Amino acid sequence: MKAIRVHQFGGPEVLKLEDVPTPRPSAGEVLVRIHAAGVNPYDTYMRAGTYAVKPTLPYTPGSDGAGVIEAVGDGVTKVKRGDRIYTARTISGAYAEYALALAEQVHPLPANIDFKQGAGIGYPMAPHITRYITRPRRTLPRLS
Repeated sequence: MKAIRVHQFGGPEVLKLEDVPTPRPSAGEVLVRIHAAGVNPYDTYMRAGTYAVKPTLPYTPGSDGAGVIEAVGDGVTKVKRGDRIYTARTISGAYAEYALALAEQVHPLPANIDFKQGAGIGYPMAPHITRYITRPRRTLPRLS
């Protein structure tokens, strides 16, 4: 599969497209076919080497993404192959054709949200998505 890899910390020029093996999910993990990846500020800090915790080099960046479940590891019952999801964390990085994530890191992507939008949801937006998009809307009382 194709993946963006970082072999040294720095600016965008350190991002390199490479061929790497497609990961396989272990127990409690899922493999996501990434349709869109978000660019989270966290990812840019990690790439630059300015985040408090530095990843082991080389690594594939990308914490936020959206796609379709390709495979599930043993014990995963929350999602199944073919489910549309978004994730705000990954194990292997979302700047790739496929990414591993823990089952608890993936969330259903509502039908009215496309993959590009889903890749931008992230943890800060998850409560709003749950409240305003996936739940029925309530009618507010009139104040007049």
